[in-house]
Amino acid sequence: MRKNKILVTGAAGYIGGTFTYEVLKKGFEVHGIDNFINSNRSNVDAFLTDFPEIFNFSEIDLAKEDSKLKKVLNKFDPDFIVHFAGLKSVGESEEKPDLYMDNNVGSTRNLLENMKSECFFIFSSSATVYGNNPNQPLTEDSPIEATSVYGLSKIECENLIKQHALDKGVKSICLRYFNPVGSHQEAIVVEDYLNQPNNLMPKLIEAVKNGKNIINVYGKDYDTKDGTGERDYIHIIDLVEGHISAMEKVQKIENIDFFNLGTGQSTSVVELISTFNKTNGLNIITNFVGRRKGDVAICYSNPLKANKELNWQAKLSLERMCRDSWEAVKK
Repeated sequence: MRKNKILVTGAAGYIGGTFTYEVLKKGFEVHGIDNFINSNRSNVDAFLTDFPEIFNFSEIDLAKEDSKLKKVLNKFDPDFIVHFAGLKSVGESEEKPDLYMDNNVGSTRNLLENMKSECFFIFSSSATVYGNNPNQPLTEDSPIEATSVYGLSKIECENLIKQHALDKGVKSICLRYFNPVGSHQEAIVVEDYLNQPNNLMPKLIEAVKNGKNIINVYGKDYDTKDGTGERDYIHIIDLVEGHISAMEKVQKIENIDFFNLGTGQSTSVVELISTFNKTNGLNIITNFVGRRKGDVAICYSNPLKANKELNWQAKLSLERMCRDSWEAVKK
């Protein structure tokens, strides 16, 4: 019997919404959850309109409203929980550490405590768990030593999931993302950062939209190829495909496993801005400012474990990421 019911947290967000759209197209039945703190209600409206037979939604604050969550879990009885919901800015996490720990860890704890052990669990983790590691690229066995509150919140979530997998038998996979960018070609999923973008690509787009065509770059004195931070950018579509592959894999594992989702390519901030400008015929100017607390110099993946065990590989180029990001906004 096919397992086809998915509870998606953060279903209105950038990554969760793109995943929701893709699995709905494949015929999965989805119940979405979101509280719209950093997401767009129009995404949910589109899913309800386009997939009325197989999509339902509940507005729930997972960290605080566990009674509402329990009712949804009991009624929907999902085969999978794919947990995207959470606050996601490294910089903001340093300014609001308690909020990040309470929200990200609290939501995960409530899901684990209220779910059935027969349900499979996929978690949206992050490469920030590796911290400032000089040994690059990073494998799943690299030391876990986050330098940001955001990264620490993901480590705590992973620890909770691991304990639950070992104690309760919940088969779980933690996917450690590198830097998701790009957009779905159909542009049905809108990213909403409440006019305060925290990540590089949304900041580039905002710089053009507000007519200033200038962007602050945090730090130009890192020990990297051009002095700016280097990251492993991955197209959102490739990332989503990694989750779909993980849904197949999680049914076959003993208890818990961890996978990096990245391209294995390191790109500097300056290189990304240059590619964004060249691909889209733009001229955004860089303004170098001091380093941002919590940022690391370089962070990119060794994705070989995911390539082999998930039968997955990132395929889309940096140029495609830049083009799709800009085209989605223009639509």
